[in-house]
Amino acid sequence: MSKIKLIHGVSVDDTQALRKEYRLDGETIELTLSAEDYKEFFKQAVRLLPEPVFFFLEIPREDDDEGYDTYYLDNCTIPVAEAILDRYGGILFSDGVIRFGFGSHSDGSEIYMREYQLLSVYSRYIDGFCEIAQELGYLRNDDCVSIWDILSENNRGMRESVESDDEGYMNIVENLAEVGMYKADRE
Repeated sequence: MSKIKLIHGVSVDDTQALRKEYRLDGETIELTLSAEDYKEFFKQAVRLLPEPVFFFLEIPREDDDEGYDTYYLDNCTIPVAEAILDRYGGILFSDGVIRFGFGSHSDGSEIYMREYQLLSVYSRYIDGFCEIAQELGYLRNDDCVSIWDILSENNRGMRESVESDDEGYMNIVENLAEVGMYKADRE
């Protein structure tokens, strides 16, 4: 069974327990997405979302070590979502501190990439997302472990921000603001 490869912005002392596995719970699939699978998974997964879709990016708050600010780009088409992935994949698929995803306004589906490469997909039509995971070599194991499960005092992890082509996550926010990306109000 294949092991998980870490993205550039994530380091963990010992990843031996991680495997290409996913858990399924009703309308949710959850897995640790291996670095080499980001591009293909997202490329296929956004095509399963009914339009209109939205893109969201959660970035660490400057004034709060635990909090995030969320930015949205609403009413996207699938080609726009694919363009975001093409243009910013280098950052999205390697930065260890951001969270991001895509969702559908019409059916409530959401693809959510969280810290430590934890991917959650929520959808009433989850089978298609499971098929993508299986095509990429992930096996169903409802007891699979994530990076979060293996972190401990003796197995430390670290996340850091990275740049791609001299751009970081703030460039995504700044560039997409020109086409309507906005910051959500804090709750």
